[in-house]
Amino acid sequence: MKDYHFSATLPQDARNIIEKILKEYLSLKTETISVYKAHGKFAAKDYLSLNTSPPTDVAAMDGYAINAEQTFNTTDANPAIIENFKVVQTGESIEGFDAVVPFEEAQVENGRIKIFQSYYPRQNVRSKGEDVQKEQLLIKKGDLLTIFDKVYLKAGGYLEVEVYKMPKVAFLPTGEELVDIVEKEGQLVEFNSVIFNDLLQRYGFEVGIFKPVENNLKKLTEKIKELLQEFDIVFVNAGSSKGDKDLTVEAISALGEVLVHGIAIKPGKPTIIGKVENKLVIGLPGFPVSMFFVLREIFLRPFFKTYNLNPKEKSIFATLERRLSSDIGSEEYVRVSIKNIDGKNVAKVLKRGASVISSLKRADGYVTVPINVDLIEEGSLIEVKLI
Repeated sequence: MKDYHFSATLPQDARNIIEKILKEYLSLKTETISVYKAHGKFAAKDYLSLNTSPPTDVAAMDGYAINAEQTFNTTDANPAIIENFKVVQTGESIEGFDAVVPFEEAQVENGRIKIFQSYYPRQNVRSKGEDVQKEQLLIKKGDLLTIFDKVYLKAGGYLEVEVYKMPKVAFLPTGEELVDIVEKEGQLVEFNSVIFNDLLQRYGFEVGIFKPVENNLKKLTEKIKELLQEFDIVFVNAGSSKGDKDLTVEAISALGEVLVHGIAIKPGKPTIIGKVENKLVIGLPGFPVSMFFVLREIFLRPFFKTYNLNPKEKSIFATLERRLSSDIGSEEYVRVSIKNIDGKNVAKVLKRGASVISSLKRADGYVTVPINVDLIEEGSLIEVKLI
């Protein structure tokens, strides 16, 4: 039986190693693409608005542009009769006027309009520059572009945006028992690739998913070497704790250098970090929950830091529903669900097994328990990183 209590690298040291490897060989190139195709991409430069939007005061709805002072003290019993007005559509300039009366709130009589209530200046008006001012900072270099960032860019005068081209990454599962559809006893569905693909494509990585390679050192080594000719980073899934041998460790060692074998995190301890032909090769744990947290906390965090990228990850604060215990010596990622009780966010701890994929489905986020903390008391205010 293999001894799993191998010496573990501190999580921050592991991140630093990844950052160092990336800086040595991988520079992000840029490309200019349509704003319509830029969702999930990172801006490669600062963007300042080229114009002002709206360019002038405009109607916020269809109606009659008027001067509001003409309606002061107007009531149902004392309606205002206005001759000087302009019919406007939403977004149309109201130059010369300062308010808009909706069509349904006025009566037209002999080329004049009758109004039965008072309006104040700028009522139903969108002010010049309300959305964007000329030379206003729209997007910072390194920002992840969301739907509304793209809207902002177009409002500021841009049809195209320069973004970073993210690395090509390969996902290689190991184990002849892994299949897409189970047809006989002893087979298992390979679904970690779905997690890997969606998580990395969320940030624009170019992902290649490959069929599982059998548990054979020669074949695994050859496949890693082949993938490194095309991809910037190679991820090998499972194979880090196979029987008495760590096939991924042996394969990486045969081709290059293993820098980390085991990280003080929970789940995800059997993670491997290596360097082959100066490129980063990572051995991911086979359990899906472990793999998810290694990708998010051990790989993506230093990756974003290396290239000064802002993934705009969100977190909220919540009250811990019950006492949470952890092991000193491991940074633990604990899945939680969030419910609102009497107007307050309350975090409920979910199942903590590394293979319990259903806990990720039910989770709203997770709590990071520091490596030197063994207990968080019930009622504590905690930060929850949203998934």
